[in-house]
Amino acid sequence: MAGLLSLTLDRVIKISSGSSTTFESLASIFIIYIHLAWFFAEEEKIWDKTNEIHYSQKDFIFWNMRSVLNVLSSHVISSDEISLTGWWMDHARWDTDIRCFNQKWTLCSKGFSTVCKSDGIRAVYQYVTFSQELSINGLEFSVTATADQLEPQAIAASFGALALIKLNDGSFETIQIQFPSNIDPLTMKSISFSASQSSIISVTVMLMCYGYTGSIHFTDPILIPHVSSYIPKKRIVDVCPAKIVKSHPSLKSKTEEIFKANNKSIKDHYHLITLVTQVSMERLAILERSLQLWEGPVSLVIYVTTKRSERSAYEWQRLYIQKKLKNIKLASSSHVTLVFGDSKNEDYPINALRNIALKQVKSEYMFLLDADFQPSPDFQQKFAAYLKHSTFNQKTAFVVPAFEYIELPQRSDNAPQTKEELLQLLHREEPFILPFRISESSESHRITDYWKWYRADKSYSLSTFCDKYEPYVILRKTTSVPFYDERFSGYGMNKVTHITELFAAKIQAIFHSSAFNRISSALSYITFFMSNDVFWNMIISFDVVLARESNSFTVISSMPKHKTKVIDDVVLIPFGAR
Repeated sequence: MAGLLSLTLDRVIKISSGSSTTFESLASIFIIYIHLAWFFAEEEKIWDKTNEIHYSQKDFIFWNMRSVLNVLSSHVISSDEISLTGWWMDHARWDTDIRCFNQKWTLCSKGFSTVCKSDGIRAVYQYVTFSQELSINGLEFSVTATADQLEPQAIAASFGALALIKLNDGSFETIQIQFPSNIDPLTMKSISFSASQSSIISVTVMLMCYGYTGSIHFTDPILIPHVSSYIPKKRIVDVCPAKIVKSHPSLKSKTEEIFKANNKSIKDHYHLITLVTQVSMERLAILERSLQLWEGPVSLVIYVTTKRSERSAYEWQRLYIQKKLKNIKLASSSHVTLVFGDSKNEDYPINALRNIALKQVKSEYMFLLDADFQPSPDFQQKFAAYLKHSTFNQKTAFVVPAFEYIELPQRSDNAPQTKEELLQLLHREEPFILPFRISESSESHRITDYWKWYRADKSYSLSTFCDKYEPYVILRKTTSVPFYDERFSGYGMNKVTHITELFAAKIQAIFHSSAFNRISSALSYITFFMSNDVFWNMIISFDVVLARESNSFTVISSMPKHKTKVIDDVVLIPFGAR
């Protein structure tokens, strides 16, 4: 680099004697070259305490002090990467580019552009945690934006940037930069924040548009913490924060165990798989059909909504549920818990319910499944036979591919009993069954690689990861298995985050070649806005393995880069709406 720079300087000096215009042109090219060289040098730096770089006053590049102090990374996290450093994208991918001289005294900066959606959010996120050795109680946030043919289509249309600020007292503050739709190109706005009594723990930055048609472009997103003296950003930002103890309260609802296994049945069924699921009282009919072919214990949590003032309502609801459970004919080693919730609370506490069900598992293996999926016939026997011929450690996750009916099946329609029957329904001229959510969210199941599973006659491993991947898995019941993050309620990201935790912990994934799950109708899912502060804080160390044999199938939706095997005999197909 030094030799190239000196050679360029030498040529510029020689040419300068001939023409001032030529000199000015070459000087501009030279300055751009220096800026690009600096930008890519910054891109290559890895924020790793093991590669500590010693900073001094020379790091203050005099023409761009703001870029040196900016704690936001320009790195874009790819969908097959687990990382805390950089920009994270949801299902809607953004285009990125590099622009120079957007404003006076600025270096080259990575830009983000996207086409807005009239009825949805387009956003990129970055999560930054600050070192707890420092007391940061203020910051400056700025971004430059450009819009092209931007037209509002919703009352609450929004175009700009948000910063979710977490303070050391557990509270949150939000600051916002809002741009009008008719802004001039490369408009820069900034905002400051000060916490008088608290210090800042973390900041989640969001660049977004909602309720518009047209395209937008962001560049130069800058977040500068207020510090008393110059401190290099490597020492301000904690890129590998210690595992944060979750401060959110556990579910404070009345619970009641209405079906408990005795010690003898627990001992007799220890080597079976326990199906772990949750359902609302209104959807018990769905569960009845889903468990029709299941031969084994179930750990079930039923959510019952009732007004707090009407405690007498518990009795009739309990009787109704007990009547429904008789039709299901649960195995003697099953466990059923009722959770009575407040009908005024709109959010379904899905992860809290899942955790209650997890805690009640008494068998060696557990199958984490949603209630509207029906496991394939002889699931227990096929899985047991598979284990006899293979050896796995405690950090193995067996993945079962999932499928869905295109139309709601009639009671007279026979469910596929084997992988061969399933493939016939898939490949006929007018398919009756499709891979789960292949139309609505292809990234959720892309790395399942259904075509490979169709042809597989033996186990195979998963070697890739996708941050949108959310499979249904069988895990060995150990204390190492993480619980679901209960801060997620309703629908959207609740299972993806749990799978990501498993992969971050390096659990190995294996696919079964003949087991599968199926659901009754094609569904549309709504993904709600997620706080990245929740998402990023929850990545921990735990190893994941997906297993799959040549005759099993199940659903999978997001997994990181780790060795995975496939089981072909097991499949899931969901029944009814979620």
